[in-house]
Amino acid sequence: GNCRPRDVLAQAAARFRCLHLDSLEFQDMADNSPRPGLLSRTQLCPLQRCDAFVSHSWHDDPDAKWDALQRWRGAFVKAKGRE
Repeated sequence: GNCRPRDVLAQAAARFRCLHLDSLEFQDMADNSPRPGLLSRTQLCPLQRCDAFVSHSWHDDPDAKWDALQRWRGAFVKAKGRE
C-alpha cells in the first residue's frame, strides 16, 4: 500500500495481541470454523513480550498439530517456569 514501513510497524505494534497457550483449546485449531470468543481470550501485548508466534495450516492434521504445540508448551513451561 501507500504506507511507510515505520508506520506499518507502529500500527502492528499497537494492534498486536497474544494468547497464553493455557487459554487455547483443541477446537480452536481443529478446523476453520469461526470462533468469536477467541478474541476475548487474547490481550494486547508488546511485540518483544511474545515468546512464540504460531502459524498453522487448516490442512494439517489437527491432532498432530495440537500434540506438537502441547509438547512445545510443556518444554517451555519446564524451562521457564511459566506459561
